[in-house]
Amino acid sequence: MRTLQNAITSGRLGQAYLFSGLRGVGKTTAARLLAKAVNCAEGPTPEPCGTCVSCREITDGVSLDVTEIDAATRTGVNEIRDLQEVVRYRPTRDRYRVVIVDEVHMLSASAFNALLKSIEEPPEYLLWIFATTERHKVPATVLSRCQELEFRPVSTALIAERLLEIAGEEGFELAPEAAAMIARASGGSVRDALSLTDQLRAFSGDTIGPDAVAEVLGVPRRERILALISSIVEGDAGTLLSALREELREGHDPTVLWEALGRELRTLTLTVAGADPSSELDGEAAALAGRLSLDAWTRVLGLWLDHEPVVRTAAHRDLALEVAALRLSRWPTVRRVEALLREAGGTGGAVGGDGSRKTGPAASSAGGGRTASRSAGPAGPAEALADALWNKGLRQAAGAAREATVEIAGGLATLSLPAERAPLARILEQRLDTIREIASELWHVTGVDVVVGSAGTVEDSLADEVARDPGVATALEVLGGNIAAVKPDGNGEASGWN
Repeated sequence: MRTLQNAITSGRLGQAYLFSGLRGVGKTTAARLLAKAVNCAEGPTPEPCGTCVSCREITDGVSLDVTEIDAATRTGVNEIRDLQEVVRYRPTRDRYRVVIVDEVHMLSASAFNALLKSIEEPPEYLLWIFATTERHKVPATVLSRCQELEFRPVSTALIAERLLEIAGEEGFELAPEAAAMIARASGGSVRDALSLTDQLRAFSGDTIGPDAVAEVLGVPRRERILALISSIVEGDAGTLLSALREELREGHDPTVLWEALGRELRTLTLTVAGADPSSELDGEAAALAGRLSLDAWTRVLGLWLDHEPVVRTAAHRDLALEVAALRLSRWPTVRRVEALLREAGGTGGAVGGDGSRKTGPAASSAGGGRTASRSAGPAGPAEALADALWNKGLRQAAGAAREATVEIAGGLATLSLPAERAPLARILEQRLDTIREIASELWHVTGVDVVVGSAGTVEDSLADEVARDPGVATALEVLGGNIAAVKPDGNGEASGWN
């Protein structure tokens, strides 16, 4: 509204305005206020008095100089031509002849064409105001001749506050939680919120509580949605399914339930991200928001979005809702497995359970599959080589280098491995050119040699290699079990295990 106020104050009103936006957000009301502002006895003024003859007539819809038509019922070119005959004459009393065309996108193509000349070169006393919920249906030739103002959805907090004010003025009791539920169900439309309130008054009389809203509108109570989200955070599939089935038994639509869940997840995510400072969470919701990091909330919200079209369009929506909820409740387990896999063998870092980033290589011990990290302190030659290989993304070579004994003498670096580590020697030999470059930088040597000692059998060597594999160690930790046998292929490498 500041644009219109400045235009009135500076005397730079446009010749035509287009108000677009969601239904029930005040487009037509703003058009009437603008008509009052330009014709008020104390104006033109950004704040019309509302008491002069002109303001009262516009409020009552009987002003001769303010014409309001509904384009949804008067769509033809003949109606527009009749209107043009009226606007040819100067206003009878006021400063401006104002024409308000509601739902202008409903006009026919010929009617739009008839409007063009009047919009492009109107007399100084004529002001056009168009309102539409579907701006994309208005021809570009008309849009280019109008100043456009977009009306955004009204916030839930403002709608709830206004409903409570109306309840006080009209003498009925409206619980704050019920007002918030109505505001959320209105989707940002004040008119829809008022219509819902009238419907609820017809149902429950002069006392409207959250239970009545839930029953009439089919909207689940917010504390129940928060309880569902708490079950998702904890990965408690049993509690989550029981709560959902209870909501379904009470007659709530599966799609409405899923949308309410997503709406609350979005609020929590935006709040944690600091992207929605206008959102004021109560104690329960604030505590719930603090239980997960932004990365975790983003993951949950993304999973919700993946299943939204399935729940909405499935033939058996109850079943689709339950399956989607089950998958959502399993995300903590999946996330823990992913973190373990990344920590054991990821490239460049693993995401911890708190959303933090861990850097550097990590190793898994074969005994029980527990994760063991490299000890702190000065790195030896093998550790330095392994770190350099890891930073280049050569994970297997880094693990093999860590098993070697490095001796530096006479400009030569010798990497020694026992016979049972022969497969690791082959890995190092495959990366020998890279190892030479790293060794030259680290130790200023001119050559690198890989030496294999003697011991053990091939099967023992391969079994030990498999047990030390980060992925195998993580699988043993997560899934349990043990390595029963290793079968070498023709090259002496492990081709599979049981």
